[in-house]
Amino acid sequence: MAAFDRLTETRWAYAVLAGIVFLLALPGLFALPVLDRDEGRFTEASSEMLETGDFVVIRYHEDLRNKKPVAIHWFQSASVALTSGAHARNIADYRLPSMLGAMIAAMATFWGGTALFTRRAAFIGAMLLGVTLLLTTEANIGKTDAAQCGVLALAMAALAQMRAGTAGKWHGVLFWVCMSIGVLLKGPIAPLVCFGTIAALFIWERKYGWAKPLLYWFGISLFIVMTVPWYIAVQVATQGEFLSEAVRVDLGEKLVDAAEGHAGPIGMHTAALPLLFWPGTLLLIPGIWLAITKVLPGKKTAAAQEGARAAATQAADDKEAAAWRFLLCWAVPAWIVFEIAPTKLVHYTLPMYPAFALMAGGAADYWFSTNNWKFGRWISAALFGIVALFLAIAPWPGVLEAIRADTAQDFGPLAPRVADTWRTAWDATGIGIWPTLLILAASAFTIYALVKKNAIWLLGGIVACSAITGIGYRAVILPNQAWMLSTGASLSALREVCALPEDSQAWKESGCEGRAPKKIRAIAFAEPSLVFKLGNKIDLPPDSSVDIPPITEDNRPAWLINIGEEKGREALDKLIASATAADRCVRLARRFAFNYSNGDPSVLVAAVVEPGGCPSSEPPPALRDAPDEDEPALDQ
Repeated sequence: MAAFDRLTETRWAYAVLAGIVFLLALPGLFALPVLDRDEGRFTEASSEMLETGDFVVIRYHEDLRNKKPVAIHWFQSASVALTSGAHARNIADYRLPSMLGAMIAAMATFWGGTALFTRRAAFIGAMLLGVTLLLTTEANIGKTDAAQCGVLALAMAALAQMRAGTAGKWHGVLFWVCMSIGVLLKGPIAPLVCFGTIAALFIWERKYGWAKPLLYWFGISLFIVMTVPWYIAVQVATQGEFLSEAVRVDLGEKLVDAAEGHAGPIGMHTAALPLLFWPGTLLLIPGIWLAITKVLPGKKTAAAQEGARAAATQAADDKEAAAWRFLLCWAVPAWIVFEIAPTKLVHYTLPMYPAFALMAGGAADYWFSTNNWKFGRWISAALFGIVALFLAIAPWPGVLEAIRADTAQDFGPLAPRVADTWRTAWDATGIGIWPTLLILAASAFTIYALVKKNAIWLLGGIVACSAITGIGYRAVILPNQAWMLSTGASLSALREVCALPEDSQAWKESGCEGRAPKKIRAIAFAEPSLVFKLGNKIDLPPDSSVDIPPITEDNRPAWLINIGEEKGREALDKLIASATAADRCVRLARRFAFNYSNGDPSVLVAAVVEPGGCPSSEPPPALRDAPDEDEPALDQ
C-alpha cells in the first residue's frame, strides 16, 4: 500500500480519479443511441436553443417545455457549439457535460473526504463513487443528473472543509456558486440536499460557528446575481407560464402522486442501492455499519469512563465521530424525502451517493490499516455476489432469447417471424457469452481478493468489475438490442426507401441520391429520440389525417406511421387511397420494434409518395405478412 498512499498524497490523485471515470464512461458515450424519453427531450431542447439563438426560453419541437431550469441546456449548447454543431445531431457532444459532472463528482468527493478522514480513505471513497453503476451510467446520458451530482458533491466538499476548520470565506463563495448552478439545474433538489444536511447537523450537534463562511455577503450576492435574472427573464418571456407549470405540474404532481407512471413503494431506493452502487457494494455495508457504530451515544461514554485515554486520543475520536455524523446527515434526510415521495426514479438519490462512497472508503481504510476485516464483510460479499450473478446472467444468450420471444408474442400472428428476425439480428453481432464470462471472472477475482485480504487486488478487482460490466452493457450489449430501439428501426425503414429528410445529417449519411423529402410526417409515433435525430425536419400531426402536398411543395413527401395503433392503420389506408387517386406510387418499408419507453409493440412503416405513377394501374401492393428484411445496424 506504500505506493498507493504516496499517490493519494499528490495532486495526481485527482487526475487518476478523473481518468478512471473518463475511461469507464467513454465507450458508452459514443455507442449508446439516444435514449427515450428524457435524454431525447433535453438534447432536442438544447439543439433548438442553438438553432434559434434563444437561450432563455426552453422549447421542445417549438413548444414550450416548462419543466426543468435552464443550466443543462446552456452546458449542452456550449459543448455542442465547441464540437460538431447542432446540425450534426451527434449525441456524444450533448453528453459531455454529464461526463464532466461525473468526473467532478469523484474529484470533489476526494477533496471533501480529505477533511473528514485520511487521504487513503478519501481516495478509496472517491474511486468507489467513480465506478458505481449509477454514476457511470448517468455519465453517458445527456440530462441533468450527473452534472448535478458533480455540483452538489463540490458544494458538500466545501461544507466538509468548513467543518474541519481549514476553510475561509472563499469556501462559502464556492458553496453559493454551486448552489446557484444546482438551482439552475434541478430547482429545489440542491437546497434539499445541502440545507437538509446543514439543518440536521445544527439540530444534532448544536454547533453553528463552522458555517460562518456561508454568511459572507459576496457569496450570497453572487448566488442571487447568478440565479434570479434567468428566472425573471423566463417568467417574462413565457408570460408567467414557466414557474406555474414547473411548480404546479412538474414538481407538484411528483409530490402528490406518481407522475408519468413512475410509482414505487417506500424502500425502493434502499432496495436498489446494492445494485446501483455496485461494485462498491462490496464495501458499502461495512461503511454503513461503521458509520452507525461511530456515532452511537454509548461510544463516547464508554471511552470517557475508561479514564485511561489521553486528551489527544479523545479529541481524535470526537473528530472522527463528527466526520461520520456529517456523512449521515448528508445521506439520510434527503434519502428519507425521496423514499416518502410517491414518484420514484432510481437516479433521484444520486446526490447522496458520495456520502455512501466515503463511508465505504472509511471502512476500507479501517480494514487495510488494522487488518481487522469485520463489520459486515460477508454480508457485503453476499450482496456483491448476488448482484454480480444477476448482471452476468442478464446478457446470457438464452435469457435474451427468452425475453425477445416473449415480447414478440405481442405481434400476434407475426410473432414467429418477428422473433426469428430479432434473433438473426442479435446472432449477427457475434457477441455470444463473452460478457457473461468476463463479468463472472472479474467478480470471482474480487471475491478471492476479499478472502485473501489483499487490499490492492481488491481495489483493482472493483475497478475491473465496473469496467467490464459497464463497458459491456453500455458499449456492446444494449446498443445491439435492435429489437427494442424503435427509433433505430424507424431510421432504418426510412433509409430503405430513401425517405430521410433533405439536408438532415441522417440523409447525408444514408448514401441515397436524388430528391429527398422536405419533411417526415410521423403518425402514432413521436419518440423524442426520433425528434432529436431529425430536428425541425419532422412534423407530428395531432390526428390521422393525411394530405399529400402538391409536387411543387414537396416532390417526395414521406411519412413514418406506426400501424400497430388504430390511428396509424387508418392513416396508412388513407395515404394509399389518396396516392392511388392521384396516380402516384407509394413505396413502403416496414420494421418491427418493441418501444421500451411505453412498453408497446410498434409496427413502423416508412412510406414515401413518388411524383410519378405506379408501374401498373393496380393499387400499390399491401405490406407482406411475413417480411424477410433484416434489421440493419443502428445509427448512433
